[in-house]
Amino acid sequence: MQFADWIIFVVSFLMIGASALQSSREDVMEAFTGSNQDLFKNRKSQGAEVFLNRSMLIMSILFFAMIIWSNSIDRFFN
Repeated sequence: MQFADWIIFVVSFLMIGASALQSSREDVMEAFTGSNQDLFKNRKSQGAEVFLNRSMLIMSILFFAMIIWSNSIDRFFN
């Protein structure tokens, strides 16, 4: 495994952990029944939610960049 592959491996597990820690804003039954009373209510994230959202965004950009870099390394050097 190359360096980019290790980064992809680590970031993928961090993304799984961050998505598991994020709180759900909807109830499960609302997804099945479609009865969401607060559909267009403006909800602002605070505290740990902001940190998890931003870290998930950064990790997803890093993951995408490492996938492209890993594929280009394999194509040009092998």
